[in-house]
Amino acid sequence: MTNNPKTLSVKQNMVWNMVGSAIGLACQWAISIIVVRLATDMESAGLYSLAVSVYGIFSPIANFGMYTYLITDIDGKNTVGEYLSLVSFTSLCALVVTMCYAAATCRPNALLVIGSYALYKGIAVVIDIMHAADQKAHRMDYIGISLAAQGILSLCSFTLIFYFSHDLVASILAMAVTTLAVGILYDLPKTKGLFPLKYGIRKHDAIALLSSCSLIVVASIATGAFASLPRQVLSGIMGDSMLGIYASVATPVAIIQVGSTYIYNPLIGYFAESFHAGDSERFKKLVRTTVIGIIAIGILALLGATALGKPALWLLYGETVAQHVDLLFPLIISSLLLGVASFLSNLLVAVRALRIMVVGSVIALVISAVCSTPLIAMFGMNGATYALVLSCASSILISCAGVFLQLRKQLVSRTPDSTQS
Repeated sequence: MTNNPKTLSVKQNMVWNMVGSAIGLACQWAISIIVVRLATDMESAGLYSLAVSVYGIFSPIANFGMYTYLITDIDGKNTVGEYLSLVSFTSLCALVVTMCYAAATCRPNALLVIGSYALYKGIAVVIDIMHAADQKAHRMDYIGISLAAQGILSLCSFTLIFYFSHDLVASILAMAVTTLAVGILYDLPKTKGLFPLKYGIRKHDAIALLSSCSLIVVASIATGAFASLPRQVLSGIMGDSMLGIYASVATPVAIIQVGSTYIYNPLIGYFAESFHAGDSERFKKLVRTTVIGIIAIGILALLGATALGKPALWLLYGETVAQHVDLLFPLIISSLLLGVASFLSNLLVAVRALRIMVVGSVIALVISAVCSTPLIAMFGMNGATYALVLSCASSILISCAGVFLQLRKQLVSRTPDSTQS
């Protein structure tokens, strides 16, 4: 039960969330450019990219699928305080697991950078749970303002510290401090105004909640791993400077994935509705519309790269990075495939094929692990992209098969209560 009956319209909520997210993402992108521009070499950019990639593997442990679960907890089975308590614990677990993995797979000079970045993102994950509560209460204006504030303050604090010290660890820790300040000074009072917050959760309730979200977490970890593993292998074979160049070219391409989420995220509920209603025609129409939209974004990106690729890279990063414009087109293809793979993963959740989602993600991870080293040895930096393309292709094929099987079981046969695959 919310303390504040005032809510925003669907359109208002979407606009606030989109604006806040866009500002936050733009600031994160700007930080990756600042690292290249202010550093004396490409090593800092490589280390920052490595920290992002390594934490990305285990970030699902921090959230543990609880953002979506809280929003859909219509009956209030768990309180917001219980979610906050549990996500604080899972965020700490993600930090520990990340550091253990980093110690086993990364060079010693990367450990402090990875640890500070994991701390920074862990704080943001806890704040995200408050955002989930805000969304449940239909007050996404709070989310938009918070995301914008986090992005702007993180950018300013990182730039200020890195400009004077060139210390990557101190700069990332500065972002952690400003993000924590936003959470305590802004998000916490706003969420308290919507829901009563009592910290703590019983062991039985914690186990039940973790169990409900476990399959989503396993699939998310495998997906993050197959997407980031080629970069780690690239760092090990060619060094942090080469990874810094590769990551710099890849950063603007990520807009394809972001644009894809703007297309399919608002439609996931409609997919679930049409699936459970047995409306196969509507379901297929929504799939076609989404895939066409994602492909359109990819085509626009390819056209933009053809016309402005090298000048844009030179303007953003300078001549050193612009010389590697050959990385751009394969990265666009891989980003497009990642967008499709992510959409299909969400579709598998909508049709309750969670086990198939796990299988597809794990197989993609195996392909990434097997192919990254030989492809990088043969094709250099582009080899990392080729490994990612193969992984995405396998994930897409398995996901398509999973969706088809669920449609055949539930939509074609018109049986509304199929079992979870």
